[in-house]
Amino acid sequence: MKSLLAYRRFLFTTLVLLVCGPVTAACLCTYTPAKLVDVLDGGNIVFEIAGEQKTVRLAGIITPRLKPNSQLQKPWCEAEGAKAIQAKAYTAELLSQASQITLDAQQVDEAGEITAVVYIDNFSLGQELLYKYLAVENNEPTQWCD
Repeated sequence: MKSLLAYRRFLFTTLVLLVCGPVTAACLCTYTPAKLVDVLDGGNIVFEIAGEQKTVRLAGIITPRLKPNSQLQKPWCEAEGAKAIQAKAYTAELLSQASQITLDAQQVDEAGEITAVVYIDNFSLGQELLYKYLAVENNEPTQWCD
């Protein structure tokens, strides 16, 4: 499992370097360090950031919902719930094993909740969830219940 994850990371890094080139690669030294507090679900995590607990939503992806939400018009099914449990467990596993967690904040809402790209040992948590089919990109339709 770890060798497959390392292989995927290698491929992703190689692709980024080929597309972006080394000149445009970002330096993670400017990102915000964070410490794991709690995993709420596959896409929402509580971190300690600069001494304060903040809820962070993963940027650029949609993860399955643990339970129906009456405010959303999207259908929910038990298959989505099962996939959501997998996404939460995988997120918790990766974050608990990380030696370094950093955030690249994309936006902060009125309630102080942050939408960010979360990096685990310099690899995107969102990308890892996409690789495992535990998330889809924001502009893609969710097909948890099909």
